Parts: sequence; structure tokens; C-alpha cells
Amino acid sequence: MPTKQPHFLWEMRPYFRQVAGQLVLGSLAGIVMNTAVVLPAFMLGRAIDTALAYANSTASGYDVGLAALWLVLGTLATELPRIVKRWWLQTANGRIRANVRADALRGVLAWPMARLHQTPIGEVMARIVGDVDVLGVGLREFTIETWDTLLFELSFITAMLAVDAPLTALALLPVPAAMGLAYASGRFVRRRTLAARQANATLTAALQEQLAGGRILRLFGRTSAAVTQVATLSQVQAEANLATIRLRAGLRPVYTTLMTTGVVLVLWQGSERVLAGAMTVGAFVAYLELYLRCVTRGFRVPQLFNAIQSAGAAYERLRPLLAPPLPGGQEPHGVSFQAGYLAGSHTSEPLPPDVPRGAAAVSIQDVSLRYPGSAEAVLHGIALEIPAGAFVAITGPVGCGKTTLARALLGLYPLEAGCVRLAGCALTDMTPAERAERIGYAPQEGFLFGSSVRENVLLRASEPLAAENLLHQALASSVLTEEVAHFPAGLETTIGERGQRVSGGQRQRLALARALAASGRQTPALLVLDDPFAAVDIDTEARIIASLRQAYGPQAPREQQATIVLLSHRLAAFPQADLVVLMEHGRLTARGTHAALMQADSLYARIYRAQRQMAGEVAG
Repeated sequence: MPTKQPHFLWEMRPYFRQVAGQLVLGSLAGIVMNTAVVLPAFMLGRAIDTALAYANSTASGYDVGLAALWLVLGTLATELPRIVKRWWLQTANGRIRANVRADALRGVLAWPMARLHQTPIGEVMARIVGDVDVLGVGLREFTIETWDTLLFELSFITAMLAVDAPLTALALLPVPAAMGLAYASGRFVRRRTLAARQANATLTAALQEQLAGGRILRLFGRTSAAVTQVATLSQVQAEANLATIRLRAGLRPVYTTLMTTGVVLVLWQGSERVLAGAMTVGAFVAYLELYLRCVTRGFRVPQLFNAIQSAGAAYERLRPLLAPPLPGGQEPHGVSFQAGYLAGSHTSEPLPPDVPRGAAAVSIQDVSLRYPGSAEAVLHGIALEIPAGAFVAITGPVGCGKTTLARALLGLYPLEAGCVRLAGCALTDMTPAERAERIGYAPQEGFLFGSSVRENVLLRASEPLAAENLLHQALASSVLTEEVAHFPAGLETTIGERGQRVSGGQRQRLALARALAASGRQTPALLVLDDPFAAVDIDTEARIIASLRQAYGPQAPREQQATIVLLSHRLAAFPQADLVVLMEHGRLTARGTHAALMQADSLYARIYRAQRQMAGEVAG
């Protein structure tokens, strides 16, 4: 039998602790407000009785003025704490939303790579943005309406009982019916909220995909089809949202009607008490004011329950994304009182571990890899020993498994069989920080952020001087120094989303520079280049390889050397390799030096000659 999940409010305790100071201050102000909230009604009743006494010449003008003053003071005693309460509780709610979003992003970034590739980005965006907002509304209702409604109602009911308990019991007879309706409607509110959130996620995913592929849609004249698809999904989302709104809006007048039904009894029984002399006119007006303020706010109680139910539905969608909240023990003292503070803001990121400098030997031991959900393995028993500091070039037909082998070398995907070792240590035994420190990776499609050249290359620099040296060396090895110098702001030039303000070749070379310098401290021990020169010309490619060999090859200082593995379908740089490997159908089918494979007239030799001939024809 599946274990029942605890209520989401119980699971949110760490987030409440992060803003405990603000919640305490807001709650204290709420207690003061709800203690004083009945004063205006009593002061109003007293003022009316004093005015009537003044009309009958039994009170002076001073008494009337004093009664009016007490009415003003009673109102201020309620409203000023209300302002303080709302400030602290609303800023706490904003902090909780920010912390939940941050934890959701941390959780997603920690997913296994296979899960990241299988999950639509738009779906994740919809949860981190939209579902957090729905959750935030429910938490706001829970924290603020606890004082604005629940204790507010309790204060008025207590005062009404003190004035006339039998009349209060009659007046509140319809309340249990409203509470029962709120509980019964909860499953419908939850179901429609989930449907609305899922429709929003589907729409967001489609929008993200269509915008990312906007150039392709325009090129092939499919913009109308894309707009139609988004319009259809927008309609579905609108209908789902309207279904939720109709339900909640339809319940509100029912709640209000039920809560105000008792006013007939109050007017009937109260007027009889005034006529019988059991209650003064002022006391009856005060009681009626208490009752009306109670019931006009009373509909918020069942709506509060519905909002919490909607928040629970949103939390269900967020739960799989969330990383464990950051522990509060590392935070500075008193941050729970600071409005706008994000958890972990004062906690410095731990420095990457100290790892051996210089090139590392790579041992690929009978590696097989199957992607999750795939019927067949992509790699079959790959075995290869790469000495420290070697330059190994791997090629093969399209679909032979080059990119998958690169991913295996990065340790990002679980292997079906075998092991990859770096300097004798299995990648599975290394932490992500250790792998990031020792392995540099440049893919064919290097993703660039919409920030500066410097920020794109140095993703996590920890030692400024070392990072600056690595930055310039990496740009020089990527044959980018002169081009970056001519950018409008040099290293500080913003390159736009996905690097749209630079050419395809510059994007690839910036990704290569990042692979060389992103650690901010040292050259990677292993540099994996997965077809990183597809967008550069052959001459530039040759210059890059020669520069890499000069800066990180056997002739470089020992601590600066790197083992280089180039996986590419372009073979222009392969003659410079220490070892050339041919892959077919996920297996290694040939290996040797460039000269040996050319002399043997292998498949590699035929591919190389064909590419050279095509290059000659293009040049001619």
C-alpha cells in the first residue's frame, strides 16, 4: 500500500523557518490587530448612546467629543497593526516564493543528464514560474488570512458571545453548512487547478519550442501552423482556467449567502431586545456592526480552504523538482528578519577540490552504454587506453556513437557495463565538482549565455588572477584573441541569447575557450572535443589544433599539459594526432597512427582522401 504523503504545509516547514522572524513579527502585529478589532464597534455604540444622551440633555458636548475621540483611537488601534502585519507577512511570502524557485532550479540542475534530456524545458519553466505563483497565493492566504480572517472572525464571535450568547448562537447557525460546502468542494477545486496548471505547462512548452525554432518556421513558411497550434493550446488553457474561476467564483456568492442568512435573526431578535429594554440602541448597533463585519468577511474562511487546496495541487507538481532546502545553520544571525533575503545569499560556494595538475591517462574498459528507454545499446564493449598527454582523434560514419562516447568520457550518463577511469580513478567515484575541475568539454553546439564574453568563458572562476591568465590563454588557443579585441567592448561585449551576436565559428570557439578555462584555476586534465570545429574553415581548424598542441601538448610545462580527445567527422586535424581511432556501429574497428591507417588503405584512408579531394575542388 503506497505511503500517504504528508500535507504540503507540513513539508513547507523549512521555508517557514527561513522567514521565521518575519512571520513572528507579522503574527504579533496580527494578534494586536485582532485584539483591538472589536474596539471600533464598541466605540461606535458608545458614541451613539452618548449622542442620544446629549440630545436628552444628560451628556455634555465634552462627552460627545471624547466618545468620538475614542472611536478614532479604536480605529487606529486596529488599522496601524494591520499595516505592520501585512508588510511583514507579505514580504515573507515573497521570500518563500523566491526560495522555492531557487530550490526548484537547483533540483532540476542536479537531475541526471538523461532526465534533463527527456523533460521538455517549457514544462519545467511552467512549474518553476506558474506553479510557484499558485503555491504562493495559497501560502499567502494561509499566513495572512489566518490573522485577517480566522482570528478576525474569532475576535468578533467572542465579542458577540460576550454581548449576547443566545443571539450569537442563532446568528451563526448557517456557518457549519458553509464550512461543509468548502470541504466537499475541495476535490473539485484541486482537480480543476491541476488541469489548469497542466494546460499552462503544455502551452509554455509549445511556446518555448516555437520561439527557439522561429528561424526554421519562417524559412519553411510554417509560421501560420505554429500560430494555430499555440492558439489551440491557448484556448485549452483558457477553458481550463475558466473552469477553475467559474467554480471558485460560483462558490463565493453561496458562501456569502449562507454566512449572511443569520442577519434576519439578528434584526428580529435584536429589535425585540431593544423594545423590551434589555439592550440599548447603542449596544444593538454595536452588536449589529460586530455581526456584519463578521459575516462580510466570513466568506473568506471557506475560500481560504479552497486556496490552500489549490496550493496543494501546485505543490504536487513542484515536489519532484525541489532540492532539499538549504540548512539555516550556515546563514548569518538574524536573516529571518530581513525582507528580500534569499536563502544562501551569504553562503559562499565551496571551492572546488584540489586535484592533481597536468594531463591524466584515460582508461576505457569494455564500456557499453544504453540510453534510458532505448531498445538497443549505442556503445558495445569499447576498450581504449589513452596515455597522459596524448592527442587521440576518433572518427566514423554518422551515427557510429562518437557523441555517446564523448558523454561516457564525461561521466554524465550511467554505463550499462564497463568503467571509465581518469588517472586511475573511476568517474563514478568522482564528485561532480571533481569531474568539472578535471574535464573540459566542447560540444558541436556550444550553448552560450546572453552575457559578456568574459562571463561565458569563466563560468565559475574562483581565483581572479589565475582565472584571468587562463582566460587569455584559452582565447589565444581558440584563435579568438584578435577577434575579441575588435568586439565593441572587448571581453565585456554582450553576445546575446545563445550567442546570436557572434558567428557560428565564434560560438564554437568560445565554447572551446570555456572548456579550457571554466575551472578558473587550472587547465583540465582531459579535454573532450566533440566535433567542435564544424562551423570553422579548415585553415582555422588547423591553427586551433596546432595552438592546442603547443599550449597543452608534451612540449608545454607539465602542470599545463592536457590529454586531448577529438571526436569529429572532419579529418583535417587528424594527421597531427598521436592515435587515430575508427568507430562503426558503436564499436572500435580500427586504430593506429594516421600514416599507418593511410598505408593500410582502410575505411579511414578512403574517407580522408575523399575529404581532401572535396577540399581541393572547393578551393579550386
